[in-house]
Amino acid sequence: MRAYINDILRAAISYTILYLGLLACGWQRVRLLAFSFNQRRLKRKYDITHDTPVLSYGPEVVQSIRAKADKDAKFATTSGTTGIPKELLYTKRRLLVLKLAFSEMIAGACYAFRLKRTSLYVFSSFEADTSLTSLLLDESALPNYLTTLQAPYRVQHLPAIHALVSKYGPTAVRLWILTLSNPGLLYSTNPSTISTFLDELARDWQHNSALIRDWCYAPATFAHEVHYIARRLASRGCTKRLKQVANNNAPLPLSQFAPAVAAYICWTGGYVKPFLDRLATHLPSPRYELIPMYSMSTETIETLPYFRDREAAFLTLAPGVVYEFMDDKETLIDAHRLEPGKLYTMIVSDAYGLRRYQTDDLFLCKRKIHGLPDLSFVRRRTLEHSFTGEKLTAEQLSIVFDQLRASYPSLLADRFLTCVPSQPPHYKVLVVGNDDVEHSYDILASRCDELLCEINCEYRIKRASGRLGPVQVVSTNFNEFVAMNSNWETQFKFLPLIMSPFDLDLARTARSFRV
Repeated sequence: MRAYINDILRAAISYTILYLGLLACGWQRVRLLAFSFNQRRLKRKYDITHDTPVLSYGPEVVQSIRAKADKDAKFATTSGTTGIPKELLYTKRRLLVLKLAFSEMIAGACYAFRLKRTSLYVFSSFEADTSLTSLLLDESALPNYLTTLQAPYRVQHLPAIHALVSKYGPTAVRLWILTLSNPGLLYSTNPSTISTFLDELARDWQHNSALIRDWCYAPATFAHEVHYIARRLASRGCTKRLKQVANNNAPLPLSQFAPAVAAYICWTGGYVKPFLDRLATHLPSPRYELIPMYSMSTETIETLPYFRDREAAFLTLAPGVVYEFMDDKETLIDAHRLEPGKLYTMIVSDAYGLRRYQTDDLFLCKRKIHGLPDLSFVRRRTLEHSFTGEKLTAEQLSIVFDQLRASYPSLLADRFLTCVPSQPPHYKVLVVGNDDVEHSYDILASRCDELLCEINCEYRIKRASGRLGPVQVVSTNFNEFVAMNSNWETQFKFLPLIMSPFDLDLARTARSFRV
């Protein structure tokens, strides 16, 4: 009976969210019309003039951020893409604005894509850290009843759930929550998080279904708090689905243990295509709808979605943010002057210490919608490394990796590539996969070295002189690759070039590496 009542309430929540999605679309149109006026107003408010310099993260920016902090302020750290994590200011008001922006995105997506069941499961980390994601999910008690119906992942911070994670593992606990709650929508900023969960289920079903087997056949061994949470999450048919999971020796697809899932939201920009391709094998279209996420950095919201007729555009509509752009001639340009088909670097200003801040994020203007650019994230502008002046960039590596995939499809099938600078000076290319089949990568290493010499003349000169050693290719299991960072779900970025101290240490010490 409790499961039926829960689903009746979920249906009522869904109707409410769809109505809010309709209102959100109307409010977006108002913001579009007021965009130019608001940008001029914010420039005056933040004292942005033609003489205001463009600044990257450094002492001056840090001082500006600190000057805006009050006693209750918190600081979110980035993932350290630049080698040293940045600290960005987040007040209670700013966190609330971000939560409202996320909720508006979910409501708008549900309305635009006509999702009947709007309950949402977010693949958030079970462990707290200093990331923005953890700040947004910082809770000290069980959320209210309706909240857990709409957002079952919100129970994951509770001590009773942490005890289950310690005993059974995070994948098993996710499977239990998904089977109980049967959400309609999945969300993860990085598609790698969802694909890794589904890969892990397929790889070790017996281990990851152990929690549900114990739940079905030894319920008395679970604490009262766990039973209370389960009643909060229960949905129609969950008892049958739980037994199906418990009694099957082979992995079940998502369509059987969470049949209501109709769509998933994740980031689609930049370097995540290999993960999107992998995820599409688990969640094939048209059974599952992929809804792209807006661009969000720890520094600011870079774009917000503009949904129309099952299609998403991404516009510069975040409240309180001044958007400017820099072209290839480093000329500052306002958002409405961007031209379709061209690349631009985003410059932002806000009320939290950023004044003409250089994000180093490069966007493609795909088209104009009501005078504003529809922006697609392309890559980090300055992601590069140099031992002796070769200045190897992520863009160059992406080109090389694409050629390697085309030349060696069987060798690199379902595997991801990244590059790590290593000592003595040389580059390691990591082939990250989920099988235990041994491969020889000598030919891959040789061809990679040749391609880098072709694409980067300084690299070729340094290789010829011996100042740089040859490329080495090593392979590892994806789960072991991220295991050294316990909070990888909120902080990890799979980039063509990884330079942070954590990743350098990983390349030196991961026990699973094999040549």
